[in-house]
Amino acid sequence: MANFSRLPHPWPTLDFLIPEMRRSLWRGGWLNGAAVIAVAVTLFIFGWGWQISHALGATVAALGNRLEITAYVAPDLPEAAIARLKQELAALPAVERLTWIGRDRAWAELQADLGLTTQQGDLHLFEQNPLSDEVKIRAKTLDQVASLATQIAQQQGIESVQYLERALSGLQRLQRVIRTATIALVLLLGVTVVALVSTILRLIILVRQPDIEIMILVGATQRWIYTPFFVQATGLGGIGGAVAWLAGASSSQHLQHWLSRQFSGGAMANSVTLEWSWLLGVSLVLAGICLGGLSTLLAIKTAPRG
Repeated sequence: MANFSRLPHPWPTLDFLIPEMRRSLWRGGWLNGAAVIAVAVTLFIFGWGWQISHALGATVAALGNRLEITAYVAPDLPEAAIARLKQELAALPAVERLTWIGRDRAWAELQADLGLTTQQGDLHLFEQNPLSDEVKIRAKTLDQVASLATQIAQQQGIESVQYLERALSGLQRLQRVIRTATIALVLLLGVTVVALVSTILRLIILVRQPDIEIMILVGATQRWIYTPFFVQATGLGGIGGAVAWLAGASSSQHLQHWLSRQFSGGAMANSVTLEWSWLLGVSLVLAGICLGGLSTLLAIKTAPRG
């Protein structure tokens, strides 16, 4: 029987808490394992959902950063105005990289691409170079591309600005879908695990109902009665989070190795990382503890009173 000699204390003492937890675990039996498995499976799915959405988001951001803005400089712009324009464009906050291509270089590259050169020299289709200087600018983030293009177009000396607006809009929509799906996944799995674990805890409370009735008769408070269940649930949740991280880390290593073999030497092998970090493991353990605590509160609220 539990030791109630220290009941005047507001919080249960260890000489009461440890035997009660041991007794609750023994009475719960396989239900404790079911709680750990429920938390582990749910957090495993959540962990993979987080990793995949994070990898897709990083890939979308990387593709978005490759959407270069091309600005064409007005022809016959004075050298002083060109120098001023270079400084103004480089000073824009959203600019990550700026490449200035002179009209002579652009004309030579165009002729080479079209095969308009011979061993004797250039095939002059025009009396003079019809091209103007152009500037290739890369934005720091995907969200800044559209606003940066507007800022560049407003600069004096810029004749026109071009960028892949349709592709940019598609990438931005994809990012929004990924974020929305991740939030929905978190909410759905969180509600699911709380419902599962709270149901299991209610069953454990029903199994221990005779002991709870005896505690109430000898003057035990609700805090003394249910603190062991709270500690038990948070401990099981933490164990479930650790199990989920170990399973996820093992499976992610195998999957990452397989992806590296399939896309050896490609950009995907270098940019996509699915391995579970220790920070994710700590987050899953803390999430399991929080879910265990919430499940205990829900189970206590809905459990029958003695």
